[in-house]
Amino acid sequence: MHTDRIEEYLETILYLITKNQSPAKTKQIAEELNVSPPSVTEMIKKLHSMGFVEYKPYQGVELTEKGAEEAIRIKRKHQVLETFLAEVLDFDRKEAHREACELEHAVSDSVLERLYDFLGNPEYCPDGHPINIDKSNLRREEGFIPLDEMKEGSSGTVARVTLPRETKERLTSLGILTGEDIEVRRKQKQGCISVMAVGSEIALGRDIAKKIFITPKGKSA
Repeated sequence: MHTDRIEEYLETILYLITKNQSPAKTKQIAEELNVSPPSVTEMIKKLHSMGFVEYKPYQGVELTEKGAEEAIRIKRKHQVLETFLAEVLDFDRKEAHREACELEHAVSDSVLERLYDFLGNPEYCPDGHPINIDKSNLRREEGFIPLDEMKEGSSGTVARVTLPRETKERLTSLGILTGEDIEVRRKQKQGCISVMAVGSEIALGRDIAKKIFITPKGKSA
């Protein structure tokens, strides 16, 4: 059995548990990996025999402590690679995600840690999610979206800013910091976004806006 296939399943199960706030369903796993339900059932049995998962009929698949540790290791590898591809090699988020999916199975842990140090030990990946996951709190759902995906007239609270320190300090001086409310006034065709923050209108480029994550009004992170 190929190690990369095991890793794909564990990472998918972790993703679905986080998304569902409950066990991963075999049907969901099949859809995510584009495989047949019988193939999923067979793999779940193998993962169970390896001590990675527990399966309860009509409920779904849960990760054991061993499975959670392995799934988190794989996810972290993906996030570090994705960050490198996006921040250093200038891939867009979708391309970075796709390439990281391919590379994560081939890069050793020692190379990954060198990359992580090279990047300056970032807290978050380009999607705004923490790179170093708390194993005891896998089901914490973070309901934020990038500022550049918000619609005109919508508002929310700044949840996270994944920009270099100098840029974050400049944004903080303008009132764009974690916990502050923000409203999208206009979105220009060239990508510029005008927002209201602490009573002032501020124009942001799309490259900046896509790294500011907002919890929309009516949701909680």
